[in-house]
Amino acid sequence: MRHSTRSQPTPRWLIALVLIALVLQTTWKLLAPVPKAHMQDLDAPPSLEWLRLTTLGDPITMASFWMLWLQSFDDQAGVVVPFQKINFHHLSTWLERILALDPQSEYPLLAALRVYGFVPDPDKQRLMIDFIHRAFLADPTHRWSWLAFAALQARHRLGDHQRARLFLDDLEKNIRTQNLPFWIRGLRARILTEQHELEGAKAVIGGLMLHETVNERQKQAMETWLEKLEEQAKKDLGRR
Repeated sequence: MRHSTRSQPTPRWLIALVLIALVLQTTWKLLAPVPKAHMQDLDAPPSLEWLRLTTLGDPITMASFWMLWLQSFDDQAGVVVPFQKINFHHLSTWLERILALDPQSEYPLLAALRVYGFVPDPDKQRLMIDFIHRAFLADPTHRWSWLAFAALQARHRLGDHQRARLFLDDLEKNIRTQNLPFWIRGLRARILTEQHELEGAKAVIGGLMLHETVNERQKQAMETWLEKLEEQAKKDLGRR
């Protein structure tokens, strides 16, 4: 005699119970408040001594770790933090600490100039190029190019001629002028021209023309520049 293998029908009360549970769960999700994402501010970094203790004898790796952590700070759980909202005073200190852990790294300098330095806030941009200035003074031989680009940014993006001149002064004090690229020395002449210090600009250009690396095309351009300065000087004299 064969036994039937057909399963017994599911009780209606159990089906009703499952449906009620699904309805309650869906209703709860719809009525529950949406969790709000809160932006976390960038705190001041620990002391350099504390950070060095965390390296466990490998400061280069830990410097890279902290740098990656810092650059990912804008992408927090549930919220994207614009760079402009970050505390740049704390950011500057973080960059200094990380650079102190790995003085050979250029990553903090690159981030300051090319990432955080493009925030549309002049005060924050100044904090970044001032960090580069301090880093240069600690190691002029290896960081002079970064200060040169900081001077360029001070002049072009900020219109801060005073800062640009300060950076150029420190470059020339610490690095032999002959070793500086042509455009850096030309930058001083540009700034002097824009500040109507025409005699100073002419002196700089005259010195550049005597340099052995100057080619004929550059010399002709500077001769034209000198002629324009002479014309400007005559106009200024006529207004007095």
